[in-house]
Amino acid sequence: MSGYSDLLGRVADEGYIVVGLDHTETPNYPKQGQDFNNILEWARQGNLAAEFQTQSITAVPDVANRAAVMGQSAGNHVVGQALVDGCSIAKAMVLLDPVDGFDPFGQIHTQDLITPGQKLSFNIPVLHLDNYLDPEPGVAGVSCSPWNLSGPRWFDAMPGPIWNVNATKYGHVDCLNDAMAIAGGAVCAGSPALTSNKKYREMLASSITTFLGAVLDGRTDDLALLEDASKFGVEVVVRQDLKGMAHSDVKAGCTNTGIMV
Repeated sequence: MSGYSDLLGRVADEGYIVVGLDHTETPNYPKQGQDFNNILEWARQGNLAAEFQTQSITAVPDVANRAAVMGQSAGNHVVGQALVDGCSIAKAMVLLDPVDGFDPFGQIHTQDLITPGQKLSFNIPVLHLDNYLDPEPGVAGVSCSPWNLSGPRWFDAMPGPIWNVNATKYGHVDCLNDAMAIAGGAVCAGSPALTSNKKYREMLASSITTFLGAVLDGRTDDLALLEDASKFGVEVVVRQDLKGMAHSDVKAGCTNTGIMV
């Protein structure tokens, strides 16, 4: 998780507790999704708060009322699968460069989360952050975020209100700390090498905390900020689908029908 420390540190600086999970296993999204759902349930039972005390961390996590889930790249596949298995404590969701599927060519469908044309079985407020270079191939000629597995595939699959912010000059790994983003640029398309992506990470963190404050703290008027491309500090394209709701109707929470529709 060290590669995300600048981005996540900025979120934490706004008063949010950030708990990061990492794994290096071969992709098995049904299993990993269930594992993540189990961790959410573990936190629900008071174990996260107890672990904080064991580690002499004074912050008190309000997991019952203020838990949001977030992933980056294929991490969203894990998080999404967890919510298909059950909402647990999740009250809001942040998608950062989400990618579905098992392979970069989209030929193996046995572990797909999303069926194009259908909505997922969970309804939760969603912030969808991606960028224009996401689908571009890297040096090896393979995209880390193929268009048919990212972008609209996720936006269209969400049954609840969703806000999308697409940064037009950045790529799949530019959310990482500069050194790791430059190294990752050898695999995934990104902004020009040897440049700092600080402004991009500032935009991501600001968007995330604006969204969380609007949903978790009831500052729903702030959702309008996510719909104004002039408010982000970097060039973006924005779109949203509130599913007929007004900003004031948006509430923290997740429901799961168990049925893809």
